Amino acid sequence: MSLRRALLFSLMIAAAPVLTAQAGTLAGVGKPAPDFTLTAQSGQPYTLSDFQGKVVLLMIIGYG
Repeated sequence: MSLRRALLFSLMIAAAPVLTAQAGTLAGVGKPAPDFTLTAQSGQPYTLSDFQGKVVLLMIIGYG
C-alpha cells in the first residue's frame, strides 16, 4: 500500500465521527457522499472530491 493510500485510509477512519455528527448530511445508499476536507499531520489538506472518479473506501468503526 502506498503512503498516500495509507494516509487517505487513516484520514477516512478519522472522518467517521465528523460525518456522523453532521445530521442531515449523511449519504444514503445510491447517493453521493458529502464532500469534506481533513488535514494530515503534515499540514496538507485532503478533500474527498479530489478523489472523484477513483475508488475510496470509507471504513467506519464504532468503539463502545
